[in-house]
Amino acid sequence: MFIITTDGMENASRRYYSEKVKQMIERQKEKYGWEFLFLGANIDAVETASQFGIGADRAVNYQCDSEGTALNYEVVSEAISSVRCSASLSADWKKCIDEDYKKRGGREHK
Repeated sequence: MFIITTDGMENASRRYYSEKVKQMIERQKEKYGWEFLFLGANIDAVETASQFGIGADRAVNYQCDSEGTALNYEVVSEAISSVRCSASLSADWKKCIDEDYKKRGGREHK
């Protein structure tokens, strides 16, 4: 399981471009069955994840503060524990993060 958490800021990578990263992710998913989760703040996480070949069901927006970050760790820990116990990732793995984001004023990205 591979977790990507980002604040949406460009890190000026000169080695990897989005298309290359997408190819790398798709290869790992197809060849090894890797799971990728994408947690994004200050961006449209679903749209950004899709640019890297990560589905909407594996992407979530979060509140970029101490409470939102702590919730991320809690939810990701539960997801990892589930997968380590040979269970598949629950379809509602991101429910608590989604609810927190909406409850505390997260704007819907178009």
